[in-house]
Amino acid sequence: MLAEYAATGTLLTLNLLFAGVALAIGFSLGAWFFGSATEDPAQTAHSKRQDVELRRAAERAMMASQRIQDLAKNMVCDVDAHAVKVEEFNSELQAIAENSPSEEADAVFATIGRMIDANSELHKRLALAEKQIAAQAADLRSYQTEARTDSLTNLSNRRAFDDEIQRRFAEWRRRHTPFALMILDIDHFKRFNDSHGHPAGDEVLRNVGKVLVKTARQMDLPCRYGGEEFAVILPATETQEARVAAERFRKAIESAVVKFGGQSFSVTASIGVASIGEGDDDPARLIRRADEALYKSKEAGRNCGHWHDGTQCLPVVTTLPTTLPPIAPHADADHAAMMIDCVATKSTFVDVLHRRVSESHRFGIPLSIMHLRVDDYPTIREQYGKSIAHMVLDSVALFTQSALREMDLLARVDDGEFVVLLPGSTLSEANQVAKRLQTSAANSVFPLQNQKTQLRVTHGIAELRPQETAAILMARAKAVVESEEAQKHLIRG
Repeated sequence: MLAEYAATGTLLTLNLLFAGVALAIGFSLGAWFFGSATEDPAQTAHSKRQDVELRRAAERAMMASQRIQDLAKNMVCDVDAHAVKVEEFNSELQAIAENSPSEEADAVFATIGRMIDANSELHKRLALAEKQIAAQAADLRSYQTEARTDSLTNLSNRRAFDDEIQRRFAEWRRRHTPFALMILDIDHFKRFNDSHGHPAGDEVLRNVGKVLVKTARQMDLPCRYGGEEFAVILPATETQEARVAAERFRKAIESAVVKFGGQSFSVTASIGVASIGEGDDDPARLIRRADEALYKSKEAGRNCGHWHDGTQCLPVVTTLPTTLPPIAPHADADHAAMMIDCVATKSTFVDVLHRRVSESHRFGIPLSIMHLRVDDYPTIREQYGKSIAHMVLDSVALFTQSALREMDLLARVDDGEFVVLLPGSTLSEANQVAKRLQTSAANSVFPLQNQKTQLRVTHGIAELRPQETAAILMARAKAVVESEEAQKHLIRG
C-alpha cells in the first residue's frame, strides 16, 4: 500500500514537472521567435522618425521577451523545488514502512496530506505563471504589429513591404506566380505642407492610406513606402491587370476629399507600375523599374500613371482619338480586311471569357462585359445590301476599338452585334468605357446614298457576380440591351 501511494505521488509530480517544463520551453521559443522578428529595423526604415519608432518597438519587445524568460526560469525552479519535496515525502514513506509498521496509517495520511498541499501550491504557481506568460506573449504580438505598421496611416510600413516583396519574389522563382508592384507619390506634397501646415499634410497622408485600403483587393498589400510615397504589392497580377489597377487607384485618390480645419482639400498622385519579369534577378530591380515609371509620370505632368515594360516606360492609359472616320464604301480591300482581323470570333471570345471568369473567381479580380447592338441594322441591310451593311459593322468596330484599352477584347457574336470583354473593370468603370464609346459613335457618320447617317449603338453592361458562369454573364449583358431597345420603342411609339 505504501509503495502504491509513493508511486502515485511520484507520477503526479512527474506530470506536473513535464507540463511545466513544456510550457516554459514553448513560450521561450515563442519569445525567441518574436524577439528575432524585432531586430533593429533601421536598415530598412525610410525616415528618421520611422527609425526611432521601430527601435522603440524593438526595445519593448525585447523587454517583454526577457520577462517571459524570467517567468519561465522561475517556474522551472518552482517545479524543481517541488520535486525535492516529493522525494523527501517518498523517503519518509519508505522509512515508515521499514521501521514503524504500527504507525503506518496515521503517518501515511499525514504525509499524503502534505503532498496534496504541495501539489496544490505548485498548481497555483503554474496557473499564475501561465497567465503572466500569456499576457507577455500578447504584448509581444502587439509590439511586433507596431514594428510592422506605420503609426500615422496604419498601413504596413517599409519593413513589412520588404518582407512581403521578398516572399512574392521567392514564390515567383519557385512557382512562376506573377505579381506586380505599384509605387505612387502624392503630387506637390511639400508645397502643400508649406501652404497648409504639417497637421493638414498628416491628414492628407492618413486619408490617402484609407483610400488605398478601400481600393485594394483583399490580397493586395498597401504600404507607406516613406514620406509621401506609398506602394501596393499586387499578388497574382499580370501587367494589364496592374495597369487597370493603377488607373483605379489614381482616380480614387483624385476624387477623394480631405476635410481638415474647416477646409476641404484634394490631392492627386503620380504612379509607376512594374510587373515581375524574367530579367528581374532580385526585387531591387523590380522596385527600380517601378520607380523609373513613377518619375516618368512626374515628367509627363503628374496625376497620371506609367508602366515599365523592361526597356521603356509607357502610359498606363493609352490616349486614343475620340473620333475616327468611318470606312467609306470605296475603301480598299486591305483596309477592310485589317478591320475584320482586329475583331475576335465568338468562339475565341468565349474561350478567353471562361479563363477570365476563373481568374476572377479565384483572385477576386473584377470583370465586366459589354454587349453592343447596332441600331436599325436589319433595316440598313435590307435597304442597302449586305456589302454596305458589313462596312457599317467594320466602321462600328473601328470606333469601338478607339474607345477600348489594349487589354480589352472586342468580338462579333451575331449579325449586327458585338461583345466586349473588360478585364479588371467594375460596373462603374465599364460605364466610363461606354460613355467614351457613345462619344465616338456620336461623332461618326456613314455615307449612305449620298446621305450622312449617324451610327448609333445600344449597349448593355454586366459585372461578374460570385459563382456566376460565363454564359450567364453574357446573357445578362444581352438582356440589358434588349431592355434598352424596348424602352426606345416605347418612346418612339
